[in-house]
Amino acid sequence: MKSKLCIFFLLFLIILPQTTHARKLYYAEEFYLYVMNLYYTNPSLERNIRFMQWALKAPFDNPVRSLALIKTENDYKRYKILFKMHINLLIIDSYLQLGRRFDKEHVYFFNLRYAESLKKSFQIAEYYYQIGLNYWEEAIKYARENEGIPGRINIDEWEDELHHIQAGDLNYKTIILSRLEKLESRMDAVESYLKSSTE
Repeated sequence: MKSKLCIFFLLFLIILPQTTHARKLYYAEEFYLYVMNLYYTNPSLERNIRFMQWALKAPFDNPVRSLALIKTENDYKRYKILFKMHINLLIIDSYLQLGRRFDKEHVYFFNLRYAESLKKSFQIAEYYYQIGLNYWEEAIKYARENEGIPGRINIDEWEDELHHIQAGDLNYKTIILSRLEKLESRMDAVESYLKSSTE
């Protein structure tokens, strides 16, 4: 009986799959795990933001393993600055999507029966929009830093973003302030209703 048990145990150890130990993410490029989902949910947007924030704080990998072809020191400087600018833009985009989930295009009279819930929802939307403004300031800072670095890296999307920011075609501040202004008028309508219903 003992020999059968020993044989069974040895077979179990042989058949048992070998586990591999994954290395923790360390470099900025590794945190660049922005997941494009068909349908965004709040957790997936928050996950994207979290990974992008970690990417901003993490050190860069060796230029050989960068996301762009690096040939000179200038290429590497430009790459690092454009990477951070692009990450900030992705974070802004995710915050805007989160804000939109708690915002409302119109407040109709029949929506006002949920005025208390609308007020809370609008406050959350305002919070997300305000955070987006902070990241826009960071993106602008990196866009300005890049002005003195000649050349071009081979990631067209990042270079195009830089060009649109410098030309004034891409301005998240204008977009966010416009959303906040419209949100404020909807908040006023809800506040007015809540005041009149308590009188």
